[in-house]
Formats: sequence, C-alpha cells, structure tokens
Amino acid sequence: MKPSSPPRIAAVLRWFFAGVAAVLLFSPPSGRAAPEERWLLIFDTSAAMKKRLPAVEVAVKNFFTTGGSGQLQAGDSVGVWTFDQQLRTGQFPLIHWPPVNVGETASNLVAFVRQQHFTGKTSFAALQPLLGEVINHSERLTVIVYCDGQDVISWTPYAEGINRTFGQNQDERKSARQPFALLLRTQQGKFTGCAVNFPPGTFSIPAFPPLPAPPVVKTELLTGSALVASKPTPLVVPSLVIVGTNVGTNLADMLLSTNAGSPKTFAPTNHSESTNNAKPKSHHSSVAGNSNPPLMKVASPTNLNAVSATASDVASQRGLLVLGGGLLAAFLMLILLGVRSRRREHGSLITASMEQNRKPPEQN
Repeated sequence: MKPSSPPRIAAVLRWFFAGVAAVLLFSPPSGRAAPEERWLLIFDTSAAMKKRLPAVEVAVKNFFTTGGSGQLQAGDSVGVWTFDQQLRTGQFPLIHWPPVNVGETASNLVAFVRQQHFTGKTSFAALQPLLGEVINHSERLTVIVYCDGQDVISWTPYAEGINRTFGQNQDERKSARQPFALLLRTQQGKFTGCAVNFPPGTFSIPAFPPLPAPPVVKTELLTGSALVASKPTPLVVPSLVIVGTNVGTNLADMLLSTNAGSPKTFAPTNHSESTNNAKPKSHHSSVAGNSNPPLMKVASPTNLNAVSATASDVASQRGLLVLGGGLLAAFLMLILLGVRSRRREHGSLITASMEQNRKPPEQN
C-alpha cells in the first residue's frame, strides 16, 4: 500500500520553513555591515626579552581565554609578527576568531614564541614601513606589542607619552621580569587610541570611535520642465518705428546704433539722380554734392515707448467712438418705436369714432 500524499507534503513544508528560519537567523542585519576588525600581535625577540618570556606566555594565554578582554568578535582575524632589529612575518598562520579550540591555539602560539632566537636589541623602527601599509589598508586594526621598552618610538602621534612611560617604569619592569604591552588602535588609516599596559595587571583597550556616516547620495527627480530641451532665446524684434510718412522696422540700424554707442544717422539714397544720369553716383558723392542733405534719425527706445503709447490711445478712442455710436443708434430706435406706437393708438381712436357714427340712431 502506497503512503498517502499529505504526510509527504507536511514533511516538505517542515523542511522548507526550517530552511527559511535558518536563513533569516544567520543572515546579516540590514543596514551597514559590521566592519572587519584585525588584530596584530607583535613579539619583541631581543636578548632582554628572554628573561621575560614566562610572563609573556601568561599574557598570551590570558588574551585568548578572555577573548581580548571581550573585544574579539566573530570573524576577526589575528596575525602574528616577531621583531628585534629586523621584522619577521608570515611564520605563524593567521587565526580567525573564534578558533576551533582556544586553549590549543594559545598553546601553539606560546610554543612558537619559545622557539624564537632572542638576540640583539629592540628596534621599533623595524616595524616600519610594513606596519604603516597594514594600517592604511585596514578599516579597524588593533596592534599589541609585547616588548621591553628599551627603545624610542617615533612613528605614532602618542610617541612622547609612550617614551616617557617606558623611561619611568623601565627599572621596575626589568626587576619584575615583566614586559610592556603597548596597544595601538587605528581606524580607516588613522590612529584613534593608545594604551601602555603592565601585565599581569588589567588590560586596557580604548574603544573605537563611531564610524563616520556613509555619504548621502542626493537624487533629484527631473520635472517635466527639466526633461524638455531648452529652447533658444528668441530674437527680440523692435517695435515699428514711424519716421515721416514711411513705416518700417529699422532693425539693422538699431543694432548699429547700439554697437556704436550713439544714434546712427544716414542719408537716403537719391533715386532721381541715379535714374536721370547714365552713371549712378556713389553714396559718398551724392552726400558731398548736397550741402545740406536731409538726415533721418532712428528713434530711440524712449520714442518707441511713446509711439506704442500713442497707438494704444488711438485704439481706445476708437473704441469709445464705436460705443457711443451704438448707444446713439439704440436711443434713436427707442424714439422711433415710441412714435410709431403713438400713431397706432391715435389711428385706433379715429376708427372707433367713425364706427360709432355709422350706427343708426336709436328710435323712440
């Protein structure tokens, strides 16, 4: 007997909703994702650090068991460097937090540090320029340097305070066979915090400042007027200019007068002379031949306004005349209708009297 389909459907639905719940549970929250934080543990392997190695081992185990004083987050990476007068990198594999076994990872790191050759002197200058490149390419970076403090540091903005602290506590740290734990924090390529710790005391880690808000992209909606291509500005044609009895639009003359900066004058061409003579005279000779040639001036913008104002007054006067004529015609029509009505009334009275005279007199 075949199993019924409803149980199969129910099982499929259960698996489906379980998968959806898992995706929702482990998917990152919406908004800005948490920045990747990097940690870099740097161990000083100078000759003076050999006597402080047991204290360094305790500090390393405390760092891993406490999860960097609660600062290590899932997905953070932990790198390991060593230095004296030279820098050595890539000798210990990169750790991703949380490791499979915290205790085992801490023991492996302690064994690695023990295997180093503790020789030479401390040189903080050996950390540069590679550390500077890592800082520039890390959104958030925490550097912890386990050192003897017997050198001067110069490549941080906190150099003065660090060197002063090293000098003031050098003898005490040396006699106690304890290292310094210099902590530096950077964000987006800039130093944001510093602390000089004294193992096995409390480990101080300054907090990161809040990340700057992402840049806001302004989106402007195009309106209907913005979508329409801009039309070229139309040429403003001057009003009609009335000079004497000729009517014309002296556009070229007005442009010339505008460029020259003064009213343009010109002499009209003498058409009678060019028609009578076989050879037409040039414009210059005709002007020179006439001692007092007639000149025509182009009206100024003030005259243009006056001409347009006069035209508007004439139009208004014509409108008033038409209105007055209409009213007069209506008045005359009313008078005519009144006269005709009176004539009709008078005629009807005469007719009535005539009909009365036609009736025979009453007999007694």
